[in-house]
Amino acid sequence: MKFIDFMEKRMDPFIKLSLTDLAKTLAEEPDLIFDYSFYSTYRPYAQTVTASHYWSRLLDPRKKDGMKSDVYLRAYGNYHFTDYQPIQPFWKQLDGSDYPLFFKQVFSLIEDFRLERLIVKKRPGMSRAFSARHDLFQKRFRERFSYHFNRNEALDQLFCAIYLQFIERPIVLPHTLAAMKPAIREMAHQLASLSSTEESISLTKAFLNELPSTLSDMHETYFLMDPFGSAESKEIPFPGEKNALVQDRKIEIEQEPDADTSQEQLPTWHADQDQEGDSFLQFDLDEGAASDLMGEGERKAESGDQAFASLEGTSKKGEGNQFDELPPTQSAKPPSFLAPGGKGRAVSDPNRLAKAYYKKVEMLTPEMKDEYRRRAAETVPAQKALMRSIQKLIEHKQQAPRNDLHVGRLGKKLLRIVTDPNSPRLFYKKQAESQELDVVFSLLVDCSASMHDKMEETKNGITLFHESLRALHIPHAVIGFWEDALKADETHQPNYFFEVIPYETSLFPGQGASILQLQPEEDNRDGFAIRETVKKLVRRPEMNKLLLVFTDGEPSAFNYQEQGIVDTHEAVLEARKRGIEVIGVLLADTYTQDSERETLKNIYGRSSLVIPSAEEIPTVLTPLLRKLLAKYI
Repeated sequence: MKFIDFMEKRMDPFIKLSLTDLAKTLAEEPDLIFDYSFYSTYRPYAQTVTASHYWSRLLDPRKKDGMKSDVYLRAYGNYHFTDYQPIQPFWKQLDGSDYPLFFKQVFSLIEDFRLERLIVKKRPGMSRAFSARHDLFQKRFRERFSYHFNRNEALDQLFCAIYLQFIERPIVLPHTLAAMKPAIREMAHQLASLSSTEESISLTKAFLNELPSTLSDMHETYFLMDPFGSAESKEIPFPGEKNALVQDRKIEIEQEPDADTSQEQLPTWHADQDQEGDSFLQFDLDEGAASDLMGEGERKAESGDQAFASLEGTSKKGEGNQFDELPPTQSAKPPSFLAPGGKGRAVSDPNRLAKAYYKKVEMLTPEMKDEYRRRAAETVPAQKALMRSIQKLIEHKQQAPRNDLHVGRLGKKLLRIVTDPNSPRLFYKKQAESQELDVVFSLLVDCSASMHDKMEETKNGITLFHESLRALHIPHAVIGFWEDALKADETHQPNYFFEVIPYETSLFPGQGASILQLQPEEDNRDGFAIRETVKKLVRRPEMNKLLLVFTDGEPSAFNYQEQGIVDTHEAVLEARKRGIEVIGVLLADTYTQDSERETLKNIYGRSSLVIPSAEEIPTVLTPLLRKLLAKYI
């Protein structure tokens, strides 16, 4: 389970899913990857399209149109209409100019407007997203123009003015840049006649000659295209990526044989990265001098290293990484795996390495049995109330008139077709022969670490659940699930299922005490757990099948963050298509955020329930069971 992180960037996974489908459709590329990044880019060598984080921070309801405009430009524009062959030599030429960052962004902006005009011409329906993009960016660049003016950053001001001129919302330039106004107007005028990437390059070169050489380069980055058409041509470092050390000099480090290391520190700051405005929490070291410091041996990876998985970056293999005993790493883009039998739905990427393990119930101690009897005694009033309610519903249905119905067996009073043409009641039904409910329940209990303060109250609710269904002779199962975070890695993710009450023995007396063996464990991979439970549930002979999922927040496991919400939603939809009703129950507390409640609704739809606190589980569970069972009487 994911603990609360107030600084995390929350991205709606369902918006990401729809944008991913949109990008794949526009590019006609089923393997295309969509993600968020600092800049909106298309990277051909990585088959990746990114949308800017800028949109996700907006409160404007049109921000989704802004995200769509990024996808239109990258997955449709760059993918189909940008020629990357002349861009890389032009990039190298700009590196030798006085203002490389400024002109790279000017070219990226010119190419975007060329693509936008071409896209709207071919697909007029996309014009709405670009209109929203211009409106939102107009406000942004006017604010940024004032910001850069106060800081006396001339080229940043000029770039903001160029964008505003391109969308026909010009701004007055200060006297130091006023001489550039005719050149900006001419460049904006020529945008309509651009027909190729080479012409965008030519227009950028023409503007390059207009600037004086007395200014300083831009400080901010707004638009920046990835110039590389393939992985083989990728030689120039691209912002935001891990790069090799740019200097070849080495620092000789001498270490005393008996040096006292108890007071040593590990600095993460380097003199070559001393730039004003850098984050004081910066942990990456992209520049500096290479070191020949080597230890006496390599440190092998440990299972506890998973705690630092969020700090893991991409890097090349170094000379000191001789981990010969470790298994080979997986490729960045593994192939898809089909479900057993080679047919049907492909196993979702987040779960391709997950494996199910089933834990057995341990021997029950006398203390456990006594404790369970005490808990069961506390649920007797709620059980009796539920039993009375269900019995009344059964008696009412048996005593209610079974004639004059809209459906059933055709009766003898057919004259009503003439006398009552609107809604004739021509059918009847036989009396129910049995009071047994043809229903089976399965209860999945989240056993992640964040359940540590709710598990005891949850056991009270599970006790009520078990004893009530046992009294009604309804077979059921109670299963705890979790993922072992310490053993999960890139090659294997063990997921455990603890079936404390199986279907086969759920109606036997003395089975409930095993509920007390449920304990908070590690992470939770909800989508995988739901699919594993459904496999057993569909084999049950009962006609009506219900699955309840007790959880206290969003799914969270190894490589399962944002993907987990979408994957769990897909697992719920798959179960419902197979005739299984799935209900999500959120065990909330004072720290539960509104976003988590909204996520529960997104995953389970209308079949979701929020219990305000763990102490109220028994109180809320009784009417929930009554409502569910009333449908099958």
